[in-house]
Amino acid sequence: MRRWGSWGEAALVAAVCWAVSGLGYTASAALDEPQLSVAPLVGAGLVQWFWARHRSWPAGVAAGLVGAAVLFALVDMLRPELGRYVADALATGVAATVSVAVLTAVGRVRERRHAAAP
Repeated sequence: MRRWGSWGEAALVAAVCWAVSGLGYTASAALDEPQLSVAPLVGAGLVQWFWARHRSWPAGVAAGLVGAAVLFALVDMLRPELGRYVADALATGVAATVSVAVLTAVGRVRERRHAAAP
C-alpha cells in the first residue's frame, strides 16, 4: 500500500499554487484582461496532482467542495475591498491551500483508520 503524502509535500504544492496564482493574476492585470482567470489553471494542477499521487475519492471530493466554497466566498468578500485582480489572486491561493490541507488531512486520517483495522 502506498503511503499518503506528507505535510511537506502539501506545503510544496500549496506554494506552487500561490506562485501560479500570483504570477497569473499579475500578468492578467498587466494585460488588463479581467476575464482571464487563473483559478481553473490552479484547479487543473491540483486535479492532476490528486490523480497522479493521491487517489482517495472521499479526500478528493471533500477537498474539491471545501476549496470551491472557500474560493467563491472569498471572492465575494474581497473584491469590493481589494479590487478584482488582488482579490482573485488571494482567494485562489487561499482556496488552493485549504483544498490541499483538506485532501492531505482526510487522506491521512483514512490511511490511519485502514492501517488500524484488522
